[in-house]
Amino acid sequence: MQTVDAAGLPIGDDHPPRIMGVLNVSDESPYDPSVFADPDEAAAYVDDLIAEGADIVDVGLESANKRFDVLPPEAERDRLDTALATIERARDDAVFSIETRYHEVAAAALDAGFDMVNDVCGFADPEMPRVCEAREAAVVKMASPPDLERPGALTTVEEIHAALDRELTEKTIVDPAFGGWSEAKTLADDREIFQRLGEFRDLDRPMLVSINRKNFLGEIVDRETEGRLPASLAATALAVERGAHVIRTHDVAETRDAALIGDALGDRRERVVAEA
Repeated sequence: MQTVDAAGLPIGDDHPPRIMGVLNVSDESPYDPSVFADPDEAAAYVDDLIAEGADIVDVGLESANKRFDVLPPEAERDRLDTALATIERARDDAVFSIETRYHEVAAAALDAGFDMVNDVCGFADPEMPRVCEAREAAVVKMASPPDLERPGALTTVEEIHAALDRELTEKTIVDPAFGGWSEAKTLADDREIFQRLGEFRDLDRPMLVSINRKNFLGEIVDRETEGRLPASLAATALAVERGAHVIRTHDVAETRDAALIGDALGDRRERVVAEA
């Protein structure tokens, strides 16, 4: 398994699971506690995420939810000013990731102080991998068809694997894309993808998993979003055991502990040795 260096943070089999906390500067985000328009308030929230154990802070400029219109790159650039002001004000240090689908937004963010990119459209913008390679930046590639308008409309493990196994840079982190990004994606699809997470290891890149309070977990435990934290933590430990290297979450402190348990008590280490 290839280790990816994200601005000095090594990510891979030989390193602890990394926790990615989330900050949104988008009014559309469904998780209100993470949404900020004021850079000072946003920076204080970032400091809290880092204090709770976030290794990476992912800053979202818009929601990828299918209920909202997709912003053009110019609108994302306008919101980038708030994101940049936020990371400049943050007292504590972390790896800062910009979530975008546009190469020009990624380039502006990386040039101004961000460390890595979280591409929610899976390199639908063909310039995205080249922009990241030129800056030696780590980039998360979320499984998606080549469509800048709507990410995540892939439903089977085979489709996701094929989408991820293209145009990988040396510093790509793969994301199998849990969640209802399209009407075609079902809870049963997410459940099967989770059960078969280990199959993505042959891509030879670290894997990011974003499962925090997802609907497929809520269906299993019959709980609404606010009651799904225990299910998310159980799934986090299983995800790490099955090969996840980065866990993206709003519940940083609790998720950190669950990830460490999955790493220390699961069989991932033994499987890695066996594969080697």
